[in-house]
Amino acid sequence: MYCVQKSIFINSDYAIMNSLTLRSYNEMFNVLNLSAIPERMHNKGNKGYSRHAIIRALIVKTREHIESIPRLIGYLDGNPIMAELCGFPFNKFPDPSQFYRFLKNFKYSQLENILFSTNKKLIDFGAITMDTFIIDSKPVLAATRENNPKNSDRNLTDKEKKPKRNHDATLGYFSKAPDSSTSFFWGYRNHVIVTKEGIVLLELLLKNNISDADVAMMLINKLKRIYGFKKGSLFIADAAYDVNKLYDLIIDSLKCQAFIPINPRSAKEPHTLGFNGRPLCDAGLEMASDGQWFEKSRNTIKHKYICPIKASKLFAKEYPKGCPADNPKFEGYGCTKYYSERNTARTSVPRDSAEYTSKYAQRIVVEQYFARLGSIEAYQTTHYSIKTVKNQMTIAHITLSLIALAAVTINKKEKIRCYRTFASIA
Repeated sequence: MYCVQKSIFINSDYAIMNSLTLRSYNEMFNVLNLSAIPERMHNKGNKGYSRHAIIRALIVKTREHIESIPRLIGYLDGNPIMAELCGFPFNKFPDPSQFYRFLKNFKYSQLENILFSTNKKLIDFGAITMDTFIIDSKPVLAATRENNPKNSDRNLTDKEKKPKRNHDATLGYFSKAPDSSTSFFWGYRNHVIVTKEGIVLLELLLKNNISDADVAMMLINKLKRIYGFKKGSLFIADAAYDVNKLYDLIIDSLKCQAFIPINPRSAKEPHTLGFNGRPLCDAGLEMASDGQWFEKSRNTIKHKYICPIKASKLFAKEYPKGCPADNPKFEGYGCTKYYSERNTARTSVPRDSAEYTSKYAQRIVVEQYFARLGSIEAYQTTHYSIKTVKNQMTIAHITLSLIALAAVTINKKEKIRCYRTFASIA
């Protein structure tokens, strides 16, 4: 009987060089600037553990999909070189309670400044541009049994009856329900402004009872103050942001562009509107735009809509028998509809133009960003305090910006969104 003798001594530099995971964290931590944060609270109690090390460890938790603090400590305990990279030599880790206390008590503004400084370096490198901004928000589910679909007694109707231990959570609504049983949840919303390259510039976690448009106005003003942008910049958002005061801010006050689709639910016109904000014909089909013009005497924009079957040969192929409603006008030019609306910033958006169609398609970037953020376990929090959840989400956003900056510094600008493979040698 024999055993294979293995060396217990590992050269850290050699391991980092030959491990994609270790190499990627080494590059990320090299560009992580924590100089503005005191490493330890020297005026309080014992020496304690490094707050810089805790921040790095929480970044590892985010990127490695680790669900809880105890599992994070177990992961680092089994990866001594990773623990050393974070700042925990000799596998000496703080108690889980210290991680929880850090997340709850650490100033959000200090984490936010890390995000800002990281992004400003990306701007200086030319990795992101400041001419197109996409606005959106996503739900963050609270850690409560009320969100468990297996709980038959959960409360998804009474917004006054708060879940236990989640007093800051509010009742929200999924625009697209993840399952067919319900579209409501208890939790918060994470609001973001993302560049067309897929980097978040600003983020804010708030309760569900604040409208998307109101938060967007706060973030846009903050964007101007923190980063600055030129006149003519483009802001893209979905129909949830179709609110007059948001157009007034973007178009009239900031002299920028707003590409936002019409929200049919907020329309006050007597006719019924379709998905693209155009009126429906008698057959229930969304009509095609045939232009618009400004009536100076009335200070209104007048729109003309025509039969969609007559307007598009491709659409006509779906209706070989002609008008489904047997409208007698179909034999000629087809039916038409007109409507007028007051000339406002909202009506100035060229929604029927080719430019609008092509540029609005960039909104998919924010969906892709949220998909990457979701893949690193961000939408289901395990914490109860909104302050803790807010810091958790900010660290998740910092993680993705650090990946982008690390990729740029090693001359892999094309991999700023490859959060797993950006440091690969090939």
